[in-house]
Amino acid sequence: MSDVKELFDMVTNKTEPDLGSWKEQEDRQRTKARQRRIGAFALAAAIVALVVIAFATLGEGDTGGGVPLGGEDSASGEPGDVITHWYVDIATGERTPVAVNLGGARIPEVSPDGQRIAYSTCCDDDAVFVAALEGDDREIVTPEELDGYHPTWIDDDTILIQARPERTTQLGDLYTVDVSSGELTMAVDLPDERNGNWIIVSDISPDGATVLYHLPRGTGHNAEYDLWSAPLGGGQPSLVRKDAGYAAYTSDGSIVFLDHPFPFEGDSVWIMDGDGTNARELVTGDGPYGWPAVSPDGTKVAFATGETTPEVVDIATGEVTTFDDVFSDEPAWYGNDQLIV
Repeated sequence: MSDVKELFDMVTNKTEPDLGSWKEQEDRQRTKARQRRIGAFALAAAIVALVVIAFATLGEGDTGGGVPLGGEDSASGEPGDVITHWYVDIATGERTPVAVNLGGARIPEVSPDGQRIAYSTCCDDDAVFVAALEGDDREIVTPEELDGYHPTWIDDDTILIQARPERTTQLGDLYTVDVSSGELTMAVDLPDERNGNWIIVSDISPDGATVLYHLPRGTGHNAEYDLWSAPLGGGQPSLVRKDAGYAAYTSDGSIVFLDHPFPFEGDSVWIMDGDGTNARELVTGDGPYGWPAVSPDGTKVAFATGETTPEVVDIATGEVTTFDDVFSDEPAWYGNDQLIV
């Protein structure tokens, strides 16, 4: 995951590399990821991994690319024409293609009714998209003058996003967005400052009343994170836990988070009560881990490892399932029994 982080760092710190160095960075990441897969798996599995590597790793804001579903004209880049993502059954490992073209999708999340998926793009035109999982319905829900990140569904018609003035290093603010109208409403007024680690990972409590988010202390690779909460309708923010971030609520109001995270990942996954007490380690090991996502029923957590291999941990038992032949930085849940990778 280090090369992915380098790319993010390059963008979030707003350096302006020449096109040659940017292309070299892309090629290096694709090559290294491809070599890891080919040496470890049979040819058929490696081919599938290469497909996902090529079109799900960098996510530079394009909405095309993938494996043609069939026929000479199926690689047109239009939604539904290519395979960019897969459903993975967590019990069997069986994979089936996602019909909609999600090329360039980062940090996706499926709507509560399972009909649509919201996602960010990176790192050219930073926007939030909502797409139908079946069909070709897709729309941008962030205004042209704002960059948008990390969508979280509040209900089937409303999402929470972070948005900031286009191409700046400000933290921006958290907004709710009516998906049908595109109307934005301020949810949390974040500190008006500039910080290289700008992505403010957020979630909504099960009762829809509280926003959970992290804020950085310091800049760049020296940043540390604290976990905060604030009323969705406005009000004074509260510190939930220091040295915690990349958090998500479970269905009973508990919080899954990365302990002492560094930019985009951490060495262990923890869980605690919603008030920040009774914290315990849920996943330990070699790490680093990134982007924990809780299943809708609150019983399991999916996350990416340092090798961009998705894993799932059962909260009650601590049992971890690893999907070695799948490549994903940010696995998303589709129901309680499948991942989208």
